[in-house]
Amino acid sequence: MSTTHTGHRNETGITVDPALPTIVITREFEAPPERVFRAHTDPDLVSQWLGPRGLTMKIERYDARTDGSYRYVHSDDAGNEYGFHGVFHEVRPTERIVQTFTYEGMPDSVSLETAVFEDLGGRTRLTSTSLLDSLESRDGMIASGAETGIREGYERLDDLLDGTQAAAEHRRIAADFTERVRGVPAGAWDNPAPCEGWVARDVVRHLVEWFPEFLKAGTGIELPKGPSADDDPVAAWQVHNDAVQSMLDDPATAGKTLSHPQIGDLPLALAVDRFYTGDVFMHTWDLARATGQDEHLDPAKCSALLAGMLPMDEVLRGSGHYGPRVEVSESADVQTQLLAFIGRTP
Repeated sequence: MSTTHTGHRNETGITVDPALPTIVITREFEAPPERVFRAHTDPDLVSQWLGPRGLTMKIERYDARTDGSYRYVHSDDAGNEYGFHGVFHEVRPTERIVQTFTYEGMPDSVSLETAVFEDLGGRTRLTSTSLLDSLESRDGMIASGAETGIREGYERLDDLLDGTQAAAEHRRIAADFTERVRGVPAGAWDNPAPCEGWVARDVVRHLVEWFPEFLKAGTGIELPKGPSADDDPVAAWQVHNDAVQSMLDDPATAGKTLSHPQIGDLPLALAVDRFYTGDVFMHTWDLARATGQDEHLDPAKCSALLAGMLPMDEVLRGSGHYGPRVEVSESADVQTQLLAFIGRTP
């Protein structure tokens, strides 16, 4: 018989066996095994999520390979430090990590930990089993607040994985927009665009101007500036797009928080994904329509955006960023429905 403690998120479970000195942790993540595995082996990523939220982590070494070793120190605001170290017995990429774990405050208590990464078809189930030297050591670890640290660490890992997913999604969506930017025929940059009063170059101007200001106000981050959309819309977009992607790919910046008086505090990567990447996606159609290029949009992305926006119809309309909703047939494809919802005439 075992007792199971469930964290604040349904996917997290901590199981303690009354007869064996073990702790079994199960957690599902909305990311493939290679990304969850990397978050456990790349020290730049590990330092962003491992442990409770109230502690700062400093890694002295983290050689996550078979026969490698690690040591890191957690510290609190009062200056207290807590050191941990161990060795990696086996590191099997994207599948399994076996390591020892020692809290230096209890140097005689060493646990053996095995983490297994199971592919759920684009998602990952992580099962981590810790075997301690005695029931007393195991119960002492639980009593000292290990459950809180585990839950909060995995919540931070969720935020981090959202960031890597946001970076990948931005790369994909921006690539399609970049293709349309580079495909604009000679002389077509001043063609009328679907947004009232805009020409094609204004689509680029909008993206390279509003987002840097939004980002700077919410995080203090300033993106490099390229030429204006009037002088060179292709270069203006390329400089801007490269800067956004570099920011998302950099763990030092993607893990920051964006603060805004209307949306509150959000992880930076989530804010970019929610408010900017979707804007790039929808304006891809605007630029394509203005310049006679392929207007096809990814139907899965259209469906996801529409599902998220429908419940917010009144709020979005009141923001002034969308025109009146255009009525279309209920049998219309999802791209047509999305465009009509945001005020375009497909």
